Amino acid sequence: MIVKLLSRRFLIFILIAIFLAFVSYKVFKSAFQEFEDTVVDSSAYTTHDSNYKFKSLRSGKTNVRIGPSLEHNILWTYQKKGLPIEILEDIQGWSKIRDYQAKSGWIKNTLIATNRTGIISPWRITENNPNFENLYKHSDKKEINIKLESGVLVSILSCDGEQCLIKTQDKEGWIDQDLIFGVYIDEVIVLRE
Repeated sequence: MIVKLLSRRFLIFILIAIFLAFVSYKVFKSAFQEFEDTVVDSSAYTTHDSNYKFKSLRSGKTNVRIGPSLEHNILWTYQKKGLPIEILEDIQGWSKIRDYQAKSGWIKNTLIATNRTGIISPWRITENNPNFENLYKHSDKKEINIKLESGVLVSILSCDGEQCLIKTQDKEGWIDQDLIFGVYIDEVIVLRE
């Protein structure tokens, strides 16, 4: 009788421990992810680059903080990998960034990739009246490949200072450089040979 009672209590204790571990994991999942991201060696991902100051988000979930440490409060969280960000400042493994909405904050450098991405004319995004930009097959602008809606995320392959060769999920083509958040006006990019 005593053995049954002890084994029943032990079983209840184990079930409660498993339940608490599961609840803790669900509640603190983002904190665990951020901790994992910060223990990665920051020196492997340098953001000191004289060629450009635009980078992109490495993770599908990236916290932006009010200051350059984990002790600072989270301002907001990006939920999309690859968004272009402008690096404004770099201090001890943290970068002050600005996004296409001109919002700024601090991100751990391990969460920043050097991939060049862009957003097509984000300043023209409207809910009721969609805007489209021409993506040309060639840099001579004679033949339109497709029309891209404002807000589309693209990979930047190269830019000549006036136009950029970009890639969407399945299309590639040329677009005027001033229609992209993620490159500077007159910036020349040679990432593809």
